[in-house]
Amino acid sequence: MKSLVAAGAICLAMAACASALAQDDEYEGLPPGEGRDLVYGYCGACHSNKLVAQQGLSRERWDDLLVWMVEEQGMYPLEEADREVVLDYLATQLGPDR
Repeated sequence: MKSLVAAGAICLAMAACASALAQDDEYEGLPPGEGRDLVYGYCGACHSNKLVAQQGLSRERWDDLLVWMVEEQGMYPLEEADREVVLDYLATQLGPDR
Protein backbone atom coordinates (compact mmCIF):
# COMPACT_ATOMS: atom_id res chain seq x y z
CA MET A 1 0.00 0.00 0.00
CA LYS A 2 2.84 2.43 0.85
CA SER A 3 4.39 1.75 -2.56
CA LEU A 4 1.10 2.58 -4.26
CA VAL A 5 0.79 5.87 -2.35
CA ALA A 6 4.41 6.76 -3.14
CA ALA A 7 3.89 5.97 -6.83
CA GLY A 8 0.78 8.15 -6.85
CA ALA A 9 2.68 11.04 -5.25
CA ILE A 10 5.46 10.70 -7.81
CA CYS A 11 2.93 10.76 -10.66
CA LEU A 12 1.30 13.90 -9.28
CA ALA A 13 4.69 15.61 -8.95
CA MET A 14 5.63 14.64 -12.50
CA ALA A 15 2.31 15.98 -13.81
CA ALA A 16 2.88 19.31 -12.02
CA CYS A 17 6.38 19.58 -13.51
CA ALA A 18 5.10 18.77 -17.00
CA SER A 19 2.38 21.39 -16.64
CA ALA A 20 4.92 24.05 -15.60
CA LEU A 21 7.20 23.16 -18.51
CA ALA A 22 4.33 23.29 -20.98
CA GLN A 23 3.36 26.73 -19.67
CA ASP A 24 6.92 28.03 -20.16
CA ASP A 25 7.09 26.38 -23.59
CA GLU A 26 3.98 28.37 -24.54
CA TYR A 27 6.23 31.44 -24.36
CA GLU A 28 8.89 29.81 -26.58
CA GLY A 29 11.71 30.16 -24.07
CA LEU A 30 10.93 33.68 -22.85
CA PRO A 31 11.59 33.69 -19.09
CA PRO A 32 8.94 34.99 -16.70
CA GLY A 33 9.03 38.68 -15.89
CA GLU A 34 7.21 41.96 -16.34
CA GLY A 35 6.98 42.63 -20.06
CA ARG A 36 7.05 39.02 -21.23
CA ASP A 37 3.51 39.23 -22.64
CA LEU A 38 4.38 42.40 -24.57
CA VAL A 39 7.54 40.84 -26.00
CA TYR A 40 5.63 37.68 -26.84
CA GLY A 41 2.97 39.66 -28.69
CA TYR A 42 5.09 42.23 -30.51
CA CYS A 43 8.02 40.00 -31.44
CA GLY A 44 6.05 36.82 -31.94
CA ALA A 45 3.78 38.54 -34.46
CA CYS A 46 6.50 38.13 -37.10
CA HIS A 47 8.89 35.41 -35.93
CA SER A 48 9.51 32.81 -33.26
CA ASN A 49 10.18 34.13 -29.78
CA LYS A 50 12.89 31.46 -29.56
CA LEU A 51 14.86 33.73 -31.88
CA VAL A 52 14.42 36.60 -29.40
CA ALA A 53 15.28 34.43 -26.40
CA GLN A 54 18.68 33.42 -27.78
CA GLN A 55 20.07 36.90 -28.55
CA GLY A 56 21.62 38.12 -25.27
CA LEU A 57 21.93 41.77 -26.32
CA SER A 58 22.55 44.87 -24.22
CA ARG A 59 19.73 47.38 -23.71
CA GLU A 60 21.36 49.69 -26.27
CA ARG A 61 21.55 46.90 -28.86
CA TRP A 62 17.93 45.86 -28.16
CA ASP A 63 16.91 49.49 -28.64
CA ASP A 64 18.79 49.65 -31.96
CA LEU A 65 17.16 46.40 -33.03
CA LEU A 66 13.67 47.72 -32.27
CA VAL A 67 14.38 50.83 -34.35
CA TRP A 68 15.63 48.63 -37.22
CA MET A 69 12.59 46.35 -36.95
CA VAL A 70 10.23 49.32 -37.25
CA GLU A 71 12.14 51.15 -39.99
CA GLU A 72 13.28 48.23 -42.12
CA GLN A 73 11.03 45.29 -41.32
CA GLY A 74 7.62 46.92 -40.92
CA MET A 75 7.18 46.19 -37.23
CA TYR A 76 4.34 48.11 -35.65
CA PRO A 77 5.88 50.90 -33.51
CA LEU A 78 5.50 50.41 -29.77
CA GLU A 79 3.87 53.07 -27.64
CA GLU A 80 6.55 54.74 -25.48
CA ALA A 81 5.31 53.19 -22.22
CA ASP A 82 5.26 49.70 -23.81
CA ARG A 83 8.66 50.31 -25.39
CA GLU A 84 10.24 51.03 -21.99
CA VAL A 85 8.70 47.89 -20.47
CA VAL A 86 9.85 45.80 -23.46
CA LEU A 87 13.38 47.21 -23.30
CA ASP A 88 13.53 46.66 -19.53
CA TYR A 89 12.44 43.05 -20.01
CA LEU A 90 14.80 42.35 -22.91
CA ALA A 91 17.80 43.90 -21.15
CA THR A 92 17.09 42.22 -17.83
CA GLN A 93 15.81 38.80 -18.88
CA LEU A 94 17.59 38.40 -22.23
CA GLY A 95 20.65 40.59 -21.83
CA PRO A 96 24.29 39.54 -21.95
CA ASP A 97 24.43 38.98 -18.16
CA ARG A 98 21.38 36.73 -17.85
